[in-house]
Amino acid sequence: MGKGKQIRRQWHIDNRDYVFNYFNGICQFCFKPIHRLTTKWDIHHIHYHYKNELYKTPAKELIENKVITLICRPCHDKEHTAVDPENPQRLENKYPCDNCGKLERGIFARKKGENLDKLLCRKCFLALNKKDDNQLSLF
Repeated sequence: MGKGKQIRRQWHIDNRDYVFNYFNGICQFCFKPIHRLTTKWDIHHIHYHYKNELYKTPAKELIENKVITLICRPCHDKEHTAVDPENPQRLENKYPCDNCGKLERGIFARKKGENLDKLLCRKCFLALNKKDDNQLSLF
């Protein structure tokens, strides 16, 4: 894992509880309560441009400057869905898998990076690769 990814992951681990408690466990998009243990939820970055020090900045400062917020997973998926024409972030890297229909981030990058002819979620991509590994080649 790269150093940048480790820094981002550690920031989320360190600030997850603070963000949840700051918003009293309420999704800031649908305003429904989030059960910490049974409901999937995320820290949503409204944007990533903050003094070029996003992951060195305390969560409280980012919240007060409207850089991050608390969001339930269904709202987060909707916020980042490429097929929602009313969504200003619709061009982000999230789209349904052509095989199973699962909505997943990184799907466009996988198609380009792996030279695929269709969009595949991670599960379908791994299943395809496993199938190809088990096939015998005549050449």
